[in-house]
Amino acid sequence: MRRLVTVLLVLVPFGVPAAAQSVLSICDYTPPESRVTSLSFQGNLQWYDGPFLDDRTRVLSATASAEYELLYSSDASGHRIDAFTELRGDESGWSFALRGDSDLKAFWSGDTFGLAAFGVDASNGGLEADLTAGLGIGRFRDVTPLAQATRIQNRLLDLGVLLAPLESDALLGLARILGDVDSTEDERTVALAEHLISTGLVKDGDLGVRALLAIEEILGSPEGGRLCGRDVQARVGLSATVMPDMLIATTGVVLYNFAIVPDPVSQLTSSGSCKARLARLEELYGELGATYSRSLVAGWTARASYRLTYDHGWSHPDEIEVGHVLAGSLTTQVLGSIGLSLAGELRYVTGDEEITSLLTVHLTYDLS
Repeated sequence: MRRLVTVLLVLVPFGVPAAAQSVLSICDYTPPESRVTSLSFQGNLQWYDGPFLDDRTRVLSATASAEYELLYSSDASGHRIDAFTELRGDESGWSFALRGDSDLKAFWSGDTFGLAAFGVDASNGGLEADLTAGLGIGRFRDVTPLAQATRIQNRLLDLGVLLAPLESDALLGLARILGDVDSTEDERTVALAEHLISTGLVKDGDLGVRALLAIEEILGSPEGGRLCGRDVQARVGLSATVMPDMLIATTGVVLYNFAIVPDPVSQLTSSGSCKARLARLEELYGELGATYSRSLVAGWTARASYRLTYDHGWSHPDEIEVGHVLAGSLTTQVLGSIGLSLAGELRYVTGDEEITSLLTVHLTYDLS
């Protein structure tokens, strides 16, 4: 009995700190400023000629789309641009769609901000624009440096170069080096190597060629940025429908945005918005959406998204239209910035006889 008590007294002082040690989350990183940009193009061309002499089964169709995102945030200000355009064509004709939103924020008292926003929505069926201003609370942060630092740590642990995981301060030190926008990639690689060796956790005090190549591979990865944060906004302004009929109305908008990085190789985002004409509150338009992406083995990236839209008299008086879009894709880099993508989509809108399904294989050129 005396021996057991002695053992417990020896173990307790060492067990408490280990149990109380906090785990550093990717979203714990706060950079001096956040800047995330991405620009991508997608396109596909399909031609089919069936076994008949006439053209009854001949199909020629093409789709091209582009997407651009920009987010910047500092202690005092921020701005955001989201734009998407798509062009579809077949033997029955061509159609296009353009959606864009941008805002300017001025922060005060922590994460509280005032903002002005502009949006446009155009298609073959019409053109709509809105200009609003209001208040909000929340902020988004670019946590890509800490996500990369964690990936570097995990890769070096797998290679046996690191003898143990880095302490939180050492890992944040790696993130600060990676987040230095004024240094070149070679300068960052040298600084990372020196920082890792200074921790005393590098085996034999030498990273070696394999570890340096692994670091360069992660730094050169085409993966998009990682964001954490949330915000809620309330705005009031004017909305103008230019086509097919001219209509100007005072509009109220409420929306939220949310982003989290569950682990270094994944990203989850969601958003929701509702806008209504204040003089006719029954005329409103709402949208909910969520997207999850994850890096897989061998350079593949999986992405899944869902979007719900609800139109109650906004586009057409006394009409209700509900739309659902479920999409998924698998993407890999074939050569440099050229990617191969396998994509599928299920779409249903009020009035459709059945669900529309689409499966495509296309190349992507990413300029982010």
